[in-house]
Amino acid sequence: MSFSTYADLQSQIANWLARDDLTNYIPDFIRLFECSAARRLKVRPTQTSTTLTPSSGTATLPTDFFGVVRATWTGDPRVELSYAHPTYLEGLFPTVPSGTPSFYTIEGTSLKVRPSDDTAVNLLYNQRTAAVESALNWLYTSHFDAYLFGSLAEANAFNKDVDPAGLWKARRDEVFSEILMADFNERGGMAVRVFGQTP
Repeated sequence: MSFSTYADLQSQIANWLARDDLTNYIPDFIRLFECSAARRLKVRPTQTSTTLTPSSGTATLPTDFFGVVRATWTGDPRVELSYAHPTYLEGLFPTVPSGTPSFYTIEGTSLKVRPSDDTAVNLLYNQRTAAVESALNWLYTSHFDAYLFGSLAEANAFNKDVDPAGLWKARRDEVFSEILMADFNERGGMAVRVFGQTP
């Protein structure tokens, strides 16, 4: 089997389905799988960083944003910002004071820092994995079986074949679990650490 292109993936799905009448739906099965994978696989290969420059304490998030890993205010000294729920942040800072930020929140497509400041924020975030239709991505190149099993699960669910759908869903979920476990095991040297000032 060849796994080097998007066309290869479609061809393999068609082979495993052995159904000519589903060929036109295969791109839909792949996209449905990708939606599921994006929600469940927030792992190291999906992480990337960017610099946001707030205006009045508010910056626009990247279009591929899919969750914060770390937000760092880049002033002197640098400050690791703590997340606060929007309601809590509004209660803490009802007058939006200026100063060195200590908190951030996410509202819609914006990141807000409080106290308000316009110094750049370095954001490490989970990036939504690009659809394999446009370019090969980390999941396809490292875990082709996830794409195959996940797309077959969607195809059989579409076809209302309950038993095969369950089989392929179980295979997909097994691969997801292995990816998550490998990501966890790569984080060597994990330990409980005291962080911040102590009395």
